[in-house]
Amino acid sequence: MSACLLPFLALPILANPFNESPAVELRYTGALSKAGQAADGAAVKRFSLYCAVNREPKDARRIAWFVSERGGGGWGWPERFGSIGLDDQFKPASKGAIRLLYEYEGTPIVVPLPLPIVGYAPQLKAGATWNDGKEAWEVVKQAKVQDHNAWQVQVSTSFGRKRTLWIDAEAPIVVALEERVFVGQGDEHVLTMQLDAIKPLDEQQLTRDTQALPALLKLQSDLQRGENEFRPELNEAQLKSAGDALAALQKDSADTPFSALVSAIGKDVKGQLQRTDEVARLADKLIGKAAPAFALNLTDKTRVDEEAFKGQITVLHFWEYQNEPLVEPYGQVGYLDFLSGKRRKLGVQIYGVAVDGRLGDDQAFSPALKSIQRLKQFMNLSYGIAVDDGKLIAKFGDPRKYGAKLPLWVVIGPDGRIAHYHTGFYKINPDEGLQQLDEVLVKLIREQKKKE
Repeated sequence: MSACLLPFLALPILANPFNESPAVELRYTGALSKAGQAADGAAVKRFSLYCAVNREPKDARRIAWFVSERGGGGWGWPERFGSIGLDDQFKPASKGAIRLLYEYEGTPIVVPLPLPIVGYAPQLKAGATWNDGKEAWEVVKQAKVQDHNAWQVQVSTSFGRKRTLWIDAEAPIVVALEERVFVGQGDEHVLTMQLDAIKPLDEQQLTRDTQALPALLKLQSDLQRGENEFRPELNEAQLKSAGDALAALQKDSADTPFSALVSAIGKDVKGQLQRTDEVARLADKLIGKAAPAFALNLTDKTRVDEEAFKGQITVLHFWEYQNEPLVEPYGQVGYLDFLSGKRRKLGVQIYGVAVDGRLGDDQAFSPALKSIQRLKQFMNLSYGIAVDDGKLIAKFGDPRKYGAKLPLWVVIGPDGRIAHYHTGFYKINPDEGLQQLDEVLVKLIREQKKKE
């Protein structure tokens, strides 16, 4: 095995607990490290994985799991746990469900982890080979990995060796993993994972240890987050759902492996609710008050002075406009561009405001501006985008001071007063777009027409 692979720990286990028990608990640790460097100093992310595997009944065999990540980014708690069904050959019904999230140079990268139970155990014998899609699999040899007799399985592609697995020779359990992972422009990393502990569970223990799982899965479903939801922030309705479920989750998870996960959920929900309250107080303070005097400097070097906003309905969309990293939902600028075209003839003027601290640095200004311009071109945006080094958003009460994240949406009415202040993404129905924002604009348009 490579020097990048972390040392194995002594495993106090029973002989073949997987085959002798109705269920088994598996605990793994691992790391994602930069290739070609010593393991101790190269780790950019460390993680631990808990799995509870029930072997019976055959028509309902499942893996309950959760992952903990340290360093290099990570999933929000709704994406850190799950339950995966297995078929009769222990093949996963949902591939890639256990995943890490690695933030590489500001861009989130999904790194799949293998399921701890494999479906190809019957094929394991010296010299065996088979293909799975574009991957060539070969059983190299049998080796002693601490307390396990394990088959060493090598997986290759046309680019060379991709992954090496060590599978227990007497049970379909992954004992260790080493995998090449390429991120960014081909920056090679090494993913390692090893089995630290295995414990047999009887049915009563399994039921007790996973007692909180049904409620966790229901909450996960109720949140209705996308498969690749990288943002940990929850909206108001999601926070309420999580808050309502917490008391029961804490009771059911007490003194079980899931207690740490539920504790993390509680801390996160409390923190997000506090930030939401602080931003809500900020909005209450600003709505109805006169907007501060301001001007906009657009990316095409056009200046929009204060006089241009008088008697007009103005929307300011403060966001980190830059082409890298570009993370969905892209500040919802596509829907905003559609709304701009729809309401422009009715006197609504929309401006994006690119908030970037580099814009206040003479040396960094040019690359920051080019990044903004590339995004505008990539998204084919028709509305103007202004640049802001942070001074403009500060005039409107920068919600980032309270731990909130952009975008910030500010609507200024024809009377020069702030009519709408919203932090974060709007809940979107693809058929309706930015309906909540549009309702604000329609109301202001109608009020203006009545006065005319």
